[in-house]
Amino acid sequence: MLRKLAIRNVKRSSRDYIIYLITITIAFSLMFAMNLVSWSDAIVEIYDTMNDSFKNIVIFINVIVVFVICFLINYTTKFMFSKRSKEFGTYMLLGIKKKKISRLFLLENILFGIIALILSIPIGFVFSQFISLFLVKVMELPQAIFIEFNFMSIVLLLLYFLLIYLFVLFLAYRRIKKINIYNLLYLEKQNEEKVIKTKKRRNLLFIISILIGIGSFIFLNSTFTNDVIMDQSILTYAIVGIFLFIISIYGVMFSLSDFLLSIVLKNKKIKYSKDNLFVARTFSSKARTMGMTLGTLGVLIMFTLLFLNFSSLNKASYDYINEVTSPFDISAFFETEEPLSKVYDVVDENYTIVDSVRYNVYMDTNSNIEKLLPAYDYKSEPYDKIIKISDYNHLLKMKGKNEVALNSDEYILVYDTSETSLANENLIKTITLSNGRTLKQKSATTELYFSGLTNADYAIVVPDEVVKGLDIYEYFISIDTTEETTSQLEKNLVEALRSDLCEKDEEGQEFCSTYRINVRGTTLEEGNISSAIVTAISVYMSFIFSAIVGTILAIQTLSDSAKYNYRYKVLKRLGVNDGKIYKTIRKQLYILFGVPAIYPIIISFGFVYLLNRVYKSILPSPTFYLSCFGVSILIFIMIYVIYFIATYFGFKRNIDKS
Repeated sequence: MLRKLAIRNVKRSSRDYIIYLITITIAFSLMFAMNLVSWSDAIVEIYDTMNDSFKNIVIFINVIVVFVICFLINYTTKFMFSKRSKEFGTYMLLGIKKKKISRLFLLENILFGIIALILSIPIGFVFSQFISLFLVKVMELPQAIFIEFNFMSIVLLLLYFLLIYLFVLFLAYRRIKKINIYNLLYLEKQNEEKVIKTKKRRNLLFIISILIGIGSFIFLNSTFTNDVIMDQSILTYAIVGIFLFIISIYGVMFSLSDFLLSIVLKNKKIKYSKDNLFVARTFSSKARTMGMTLGTLGVLIMFTLLFLNFSSLNKASYDYINEVTSPFDISAFFETEEPLSKVYDVVDENYTIVDSVRYNVYMDTNSNIEKLLPAYDYKSEPYDKIIKISDYNHLLKMKGKNEVALNSDEYILVYDTSETSLANENLIKTITLSNGRTLKQKSATTELYFSGLTNADYAIVVPDEVVKGLDIYEYFISIDTTEETTSQLEKNLVEALRSDLCEKDEEGQEFCSTYRINVRGTTLEEGNISSAIVTAISVYMSFIFSAIVGTILAIQTLSDSAKYNYRYKVLKRLGVNDGKIYKTIRKQLYILFGVPAIYPIIISFGFVYLLNRVYKSILPSPTFYLSCFGVSILIFIMIYVIYFIATYFGFKRNIDKS
């Protein structure tokens, strides 16, 4: 009996909660798809170190998603219970025990969850193939990878499902247990308590919240500089800043509705124009009592935009890192010259060599630019790295760049783009080397700076004859090939150079260090894999968050449309035609969907702008972040509009039925 009644109720209410059912189905599908991909042997075999890291990251992200889905389902069960409270109260009047009523309600919610779970398995399998295609494209793999079913992915999905529903249904059970017949019968008509009861407190909270947001921006503006790009403290600064932004969002959402309403009511021209008063009153009556919900939605919107922007900025930064670390197909350096011949021979056996150059990097302890800079953070050895102009020009030629010329008393400073202070420092305009040669700086440039060139943050390019008398620091070779290199070449080089790269510890175990050789193919593979993982996870979380925002707003609105349809009956009796009522509905939805999004969008833009200050030296252009933010806004709006349209037509249907 109880089971049949629960099934009947699920069928009857499925139309009202179709948006909710679709959202949790997609959420479970994406969780399952990410599990399938992370536990796929075909994906893990692409790169050895990807094995545990990718799985652990996906599990960690899914735990976060589980909490967010718990929020959605708990919020929805509250509305479902409120909407059917009169029905449950009637059951109690008829003598049905509260325990049976709670079982009925919990069973209905479990049935919704089971439907979503069953649908998520085939849909998630399809999603996993699309994720695989995306990873293949980003990682530039030669062929597609088919993701197969695996037992562990299903186990994890069931575990997440149980955790979510055990927690949510426990809260629902407690809620039902505490309520009495009177409250059940009149729950739907009860007004929620206003959180901020006085105008003075409201205005004070609004001002303080805005000041916290501004203060967070000022704090990050003073700490997010190009100097902290490689500093771990940037993560701490970011966490503190985001925490303050979250506080600011909640404060604004708690007080904004009353603040907006007071503006409308004070201005008679706005107040009595068309349907403004009706729309303002309708929005304010709900927003006053759902500040926590609007705040949570605002936070989710902020994180949605931050994740989308981070994925774009991350991809661009990897492109820079790849170029800095691997500008040539193969680079290597050793303390002796002999291994360079081995490197050349191994490459020549497997690839067609287009051009190559062997060159020496010299060291000078007298000039030591870092010691000349009192405010410069000392990072490397107490000597400068020096290369000849002829070798530098050969490297430029290999990259298709124009050669440069030097007079006998000039030098060029080549530095990493993150070390901008070097270009503007007057103390290093003239340097004196240990062999007595004094040189003046012709220019400072980032042209063809790469970490393998000097193993430092900068290098000095001097005329060929100037290096006489200087000690050789290390011997280098750079090679370009016709074919694209792969990570297999690095393995071949390590095998050929085992005596130069490997050593045994006290227990006889062999350890091989590959930092002396750099194969562009390996760097690209590692960068593409990391970029693909970050992008896939960022898009995954962004979609989940934005979908949950849209679902909660839809449920809130559709419930109100059924609950307060008498208001629209009154409008019809007053002679307002359907066209004007529909226009009023659209205006209400614009406000309800717009208010939680505006402030988080402003905060997200400010945060991305500050991130650009840190990473601008490794991004394609100073305005690259604008295009990233524009794309993220577009993606968010596309998802948002889908839920807006579905809500609008659902709202119309409920009004027309009344």
